[in-house]
Amino acid sequence: MQQSPELPTLAEAVTCEVVHPGESGYETLRRVWNADIDQHPIAIVRCAGAADAAAALTWCVDNGVPVTVRGGGHNLAGTAVADGSVLIDTGLMRKVTINTQTHTLTVGGGCRWGDVDRAAEPYNVALPAGVVSHTGVAGLTLGGGVGYLSRMFGSTVDFLREVEMVTADGVVRRISAENEPDLFWALKGAGHNFGIATEFVFDYVDLPGLATVRLALYPSEDRKDILRLFRDRGPSMPDNVGTYVRLYRSPDYWSQLPREHRGKPIISVATVTYGNPAEEPALSASLFEVGSPIYESVRTIPHVTLQHATDDEFRYGISHYWRHMAFRELPDEIFDTILRFVDAYPGRSLNSSSFITHQTMCPFELIAGKLTPRDHSNDSTTGIHSHWAGNIGADWEYADERPELVAWVKSFASAISEWENGTYINFTSERSDAGGSRKIYGSKYDRLVEVKTKYDPTNVFAHGLVDLELDAAGDSWAGE
Repeated sequence: MQQSPELPTLAEAVTCEVVHPGESGYETLRRVWNADIDQHPIAIVRCAGAADAAAALTWCVDNGVPVTVRGGGHNLAGTAVADGSVLIDTGLMRKVTINTQTHTLTVGGGCRWGDVDRAAEPYNVALPAGVVSHTGVAGLTLGGGVGYLSRMFGSTVDFLREVEMVTADGVVRRISAENEPDLFWALKGAGHNFGIATEFVFDYVDLPGLATVRLALYPSEDRKDILRLFRDRGPSMPDNVGTYVRLYRSPDYWSQLPREHRGKPIISVATVTYGNPAEEPALSASLFEVGSPIYESVRTIPHVTLQHATDDEFRYGISHYWRHMAFRELPDEIFDTILRFVDAYPGRSLNSSSFITHQTMCPFELIAGKLTPRDHSNDSTTGIHSHWAGNIGADWEYADERPELVAWVKSFASAISEWENGTYINFTSERSDAGGSRKIYGSKYDRLVEVKTKYDPTNVFAHGLVDLELDAAGDSWAGE
């Protein structure tokens, strides 16, 4: 790849390291979590702080060079990196500060959630966010943010107090409900499209005790009965009990399973219950009343251990194509379609070891919301407000596996789309065009366009997860 003759001046515009193609570290730094993404930026700016990010952005705008922004680089769609662009990387900004007087956490824009969890653990506090410790704080927060504690406390953006961000004009702003409230509203759910987040300030919560993880695996003949039970009881479970159902083919090497069930379709039911472990059996019991389990386990662990428990399952180096769908209802008819597609999954099990975790990469999972969803009128979040949410997932290692798997995800999503009630932007594998973005954000879309027009009128941040078409007009889709 040829280096532009103007690029040496970029290094003169910043005080931090700039890495170009062919230089040491470039190949590692251009990679993101989803191995399906293979893009080659013309330079990578390793910012040490907001001033570097502002200087790099100003240089790019002045020289007509497109930019992308990476915090943790965990985004499925890989929008953090693009051919022919300068990658502004905040990954070195990993400082976490706890203020017990104000009950806040100040978190660098390049932090992963593991950084936050480990810093918060000695104080017995946490943020409701994430289920994999190497997920980036910035990307997850700016898309809304959900995790194991969300059922009890709400989404990550519910605890967001302030964002330090470099906007398209190169200005470093402190954005909050009091200072530039329209931009603050937009950042809480559609924030990937407005600037370079270099620091976050969050309120925190006191940890509600240990986490007890209960898992049961059942044979294929129990699947439909368990799906019905989950539909009927999942949303009404206590707030401190998270509920998950997953459908997949058990790996041949899972030696904990009876031999006759290895390599066969199964269904897993998992609950994560916070609080007194002695109270957990009674709280979770109603989700395990149907079927005859072929494997059961119960573990009581600290929250920080739970946050790291499936890191290896969702490790770097695997390619992914996922589709998230919230559902307005789950009739028996949809279960027939779901089981048909799951049984036709053309991929291989890539779960990493013979230890059976409560969460695995799988063709389909359901997560229960609550009977009374959280109020989302004061943020731009979408797709995380329904009684149930589903994730269709395809995962692979080799390029020739990709076409069939991606086609399978798209066909699966189309087959159950009549029951869809929106999508969670952080779980999308493709950047949406203006029409798709209007559908995703519904009645919030036009306000997002207004904010975009004010703060980024020339669409400097054109590589966000959605396309906020400037000066767009038209009817909004009420998919809330």
